[in-house]
Amino acid sequence: MEKFTQSKAEFEALVQFVENSFPESERSEARSQLTLFCTGAILKIWGSNTLYAPDYATLFSTLFGTTYTIEQIVTAMSCCGDPERRLQVPAFFGALVRKDAGQNSSLASVFIQKLNAFLVGASMINGDFTLEEATCLTQILTELIRVAGRSGVRVQTPTDLMGRVTPVMPETYLQNDALVEAVRRKKTGRDQNPPRSPKNDRPENETEDETDSDEPEIKPVITNASEKEDETIESLLAELDGLVGLDGVKQDVHSLMNFIKVTQIRAQRGMKVPTISYHLVFTGNPGTGKTTVARLVAKLYYHMGILSQGQLVETDRSALVAGYLGQTAIKTQKVIQKALGGVLFIDEAYSLTNANDDSYGKEAIETILKAMEDHRDELVVIVAGYTGLMRQFIESNPGLSSRFSKYFEFPDYTGAELLAIFKRFCAKNGYTLDLPAEAKLLETFDALYEKRNEHFGNARTARNIFEKAINAQANRIAMQAAFTDSDLESVTEADILEAIGGVV
Repeated sequence: MEKFTQSKAEFEALVQFVENSFPESERSEARSQLTLFCTGAILKIWGSNTLYAPDYATLFSTLFGTTYTIEQIVTAMSCCGDPERRLQVPAFFGALVRKDAGQNSSLASVFIQKLNAFLVGASMINGDFTLEEATCLTQILTELIRVAGRSGVRVQTPTDLMGRVTPVMPETYLQNDALVEAVRRKKTGRDQNPPRSPKNDRPENETEDETDSDEPEIKPVITNASEKEDETIESLLAELDGLVGLDGVKQDVHSLMNFIKVTQIRAQRGMKVPTISYHLVFTGNPGTGKTTVARLVAKLYYHMGILSQGQLVETDRSALVAGYLGQTAIKTQKVIQKALGGVLFIDEAYSLTNANDDSYGKEAIETILKAMEDHRDELVVIVAGYTGLMRQFIESNPGLSSRFSKYFEFPDYTGAELLAIFKRFCAKNGYTLDLPAEAKLLETFDALYEKRNEHFGNARTARNIFEKAINAQANRIAMQAAFTDSDLESVTEADILEAIGGVV
């Protein structure tokens, strides 16, 4: 473990130098940027080899205070190894250069020297320093030197890295067959000496999502499959049918479940079984029930035997994409690991391809597509968003269009449906609507529906008006000397008028 400890010491020395170069208020951000930059740099250097050494995962775990699996490192390396993916110069380095230019200091030069020593050590963690690694590291340092030079700051060039190249040590790398077997054993839990993972060997008072990473973690929302012990396929379908509106979606879900049921019967009888894709595309405006239906689908898949756990992991771009090359693949893999055995639900998935040069969004997509292939029996992905943008998203990548063929369209709620949703909020929370209030609400919702656009809030609008209405009701009766049950329960036209002020 001495080589890993030494590399960690070099990294901490690098961190300490950068932190000392900035005032207290800027140190946390500088450390976060440095961590992300070093992560991307190491992965890019290793990825240039297109080989995997077990020491890589050990070093990452030692450096960054959490456990990284073989799958995560290999996926990240495959993304970072693409020579077209450039490693962005971090903002803190530009700040160091500006300090040098203004104070005639040598902060940028010292940083590059320390960075070079750390990255050479990380490159040689398995015992060799290949030509590909030396070339990649030279390119990274050259870019930093070029940035400094543009500001007139002279940087001492590190020792010629090509002179340190060693022969490749193939025995330190997993061969292709060995790598496949290692990944398989990791997935099936048959590794005799499995590395510590976020779910294993953790102190009792430490939660699964706690790490020592400096990057702020945006966590996905996880809904377990079996919230009720007496849930069945029939009760879940009844719950689906009890939702307001969504007639087409209900029919689509029933048809899918029927198809799965018949296919399973054919398989039991030894008959030919058609290929089924369980991945889905949910299209429609916000507030149309996409997340609610996704939770029900996850539970249905669980009760149909398609998924082993049936949890729904809700996420979006912010929880998948990081700020530096290579970190996105690892961040996305962490979310995928939470979803294995269940459904990964990606809201506003089109945001992953919102620009042609968005290499980070593409990195997330590639990681997800690879997981869909590697975990085809353990993972279902549902992507959701605006209708037009989602079709563009699916068509933007052949891998997406080949895996997503089922589209469920979620229409906007009509005025009458929004009123029904509002009345459900009332019933659930112990309120009643008087007739004038109901008439005013229907008028309001009809007007909102008629002039709706792609930003129409649907059920979210109904919820917002409900919350404003019960606040208005509380303000109206708060000064009364006494309250009847009817006073406390009744929402009146006056409360609705107060709630919708400026809405219509």
